[in-house]
Amino acid sequence: MKRGNRNVTLFLYKTNNVFFSYISMIRLLPNTNAQTIKIMPRVSTAQTGLSLKITEDGTNKSETLTNLSGSVSGNFISLNCTFSILSDNSIYNYEIFKGTTLLYRDKAYCTDSYVATSVYTINDGQYTQSDSGDSSQQYITV
Repeated sequence: MKRGNRNVTLFLYKTNNVFFSYISMIRLLPNTNAQTIKIMPRVSTAQTGLSLKITEDGTNKSETLTNLSGSVSGNFISLNCTFSILSDNSIYNYEIFKGTTLLYRDKAYCTDSYVATSVYTINDGQYTQSDSGDSSQQYITV
């Protein structure tokens, strides 16, 4: 996907869940420069008067951008956003609204480094899967 002068890559994060082994997120840069978010909303007719609420996962630190205008290209809407709360190596949840109607919800990973061959994991170093023991005694805890 191309945004402005740079290519933007969709991140895939490996999880330990067999059925949902990858979660996709967009990548944001940890700075205060304008960044373009390209989305496929539930309704693609709303182009002006949009608001975006972004919340850092874990800390609930949030920021709301209002009066955003989007440009439509096919089924996609591109929004130019300038954030002030982004920090490196953080995950954010964001929602885009037209008034009180939710148009889109997603996650974003904030980093200034990206290597195309890297696999980012959400729970890196926090979980160790054990393959030892009796297979009839294994269970899943949710």
